[in-house]
Amino acid sequence: MLKWPDLSSGFKMLREVDLNAIRRQAESPVHIAVVGDRGTGKTTLVRQLLSGPRASEPAGIPPVSEHNLADEIPVQAHSLVILLLNAVDGEHPLEHDVFAGLKKNRIPVVICYNKADLVQNPQFVMNGAQQWPGAEVVAVAAYDGKSLQKLLVPAIMRACPGRELQFARRLPLLREPVCQKLIDDTCFINSAYSLTTGLAEINVFLDLPLNLADIVILTKNQALMAYKIALAMGLPSDWRETIPKLAAVVGSAFLWRQVARQLVGLIPAYGGRWHVSLWG
Repeated sequence: MLKWPDLSSGFKMLREVDLNAIRRQAESPVHIAVVGDRGTGKTTLVRQLLSGPRASEPAGIPPVSEHNLADEIPVQAHSLVILLLNAVDGEHPLEHDVFAGLKKNRIPVVICYNKADLVQNPQFVMNGAQQWPGAEVVAVAAYDGKSLQKLLVPAIMRACPGRELQFARRLPLLREPVCQKLIDDTCFINSAYSLTTGLAEINVFLDLPLNLADIVILTKNQALMAYKIALAMGLPSDWRETIPKLAAVVGSAFLWRQVARQLVGLIPAYGGRWHVSLWG
């Protein structure tokens, strides 16, 4: 299902120019604590979070750890806590106690009902979301990577907005969804920019200046997208090494720009250009 792009991150792209700042953000450390009772599937979920494109043994401190409910969780060390519950169980008093402590310390929390595939009515589980105010709530099957990508990953991204690159770089499960989001946001902002400048270019005095602006802005946006995808996929972070290898991708921005501009000509009220020319 198509989703409306993230407008805030999309328009932020128009102002982004510092590749080193993007690199520093992507390389900032993150850590997820998976907390739950015995038998809730913590080990399975941790394994899934570390599985995906270009998965390898993490260097240094592992980005995910698992904890029992009775463990003392050093909240300052965690970027996010996934509180794992058994969806088959009806009550979760210990989990509520842990959640209260996390909420007090303002730690982002995702409430994850595991084994939802064993529940006859998973929606009944989700109806209890109001029990966890301020948390993202999902019902999944931890062994099913597609289920986690569809439900858990968006919940993580909502719980920690603006930190997608950091999480994807360390957690392979997030890489495909984060890269798709980067592509969607870039497509949206470039299309919106091309539409507005294309309409203005009907004025012959603005045509050449806006043509030049299109080349700079759209190509810059696509270069940033390509670099962010490389970071999200765990590729080398030095942009001087990465950007030249993405020249073919960035070069296609010229064709993208021309198509977007000429599509404006399909609107009869603006010039009567009924054809789409790829080459101008």
